[in-house]
Amino acid sequence: MVLTALMAGIAVQVAQFAHPATPQQFSGRRSTFVQGTLNIAAGERATLRRNPDGTYDLIKVDRIQVRDVLPPAEGTRQTLDKVEQGTISFGLHARQDVGSLLKVENGQDQGLKYAGFVVRFVGGRSRGPAATSVCSVPPGMATFEHWSEPVIQVLVGSLERSDDTVPKCPPHVED
Repeated sequence: MVLTALMAGIAVQVAQFAHPATPQQFSGRRSTFVQGTLNIAAGERATLRRNPDGTYDLIKVDRIQVRDVLPPAEGTRQTLDKVEQGTISFGLHARQDVGSLLKVENGQDQGLKYAGFVVRFVGGRSRGPAATSVCSVPPGMATFEHWSEPVIQVLVGSLERSDDTVPKCPPHVED
């Protein structure tokens, strides 16, 4: 009985993390931001801006071409493409000859780490979401994630600050 009362007291004291009451989305676009989770549809780039309280808002969703997510040619350097200062963008596209690519650009003054899940298109049906390994993104840099099969959606959550000065990539996740 005492334990129940203590647990109830703790639950009341822990403030809930504020999330938008309704999904943030743009007319004619499939990518959305719902309760801290970004759903990126293939063929789109979603841009988030960090609020002073550490939460994010979806500020823009653009349609993109596969060239918008291709990594730079070997031996060349590429600056951030479409990301504004203080924002992060996630662009997803696929093409049979290159597979599925996710380009993450970090225009913030702090590094970014996040959790990623993919929805694949296999045998004429969608499959997932399944966890996938993703790299951290230092400030002012871009990272590229690649899957050989068609990925129709990437879910991004657990957006957190990272002190990494170079991208850190965990071991590859298989399902």
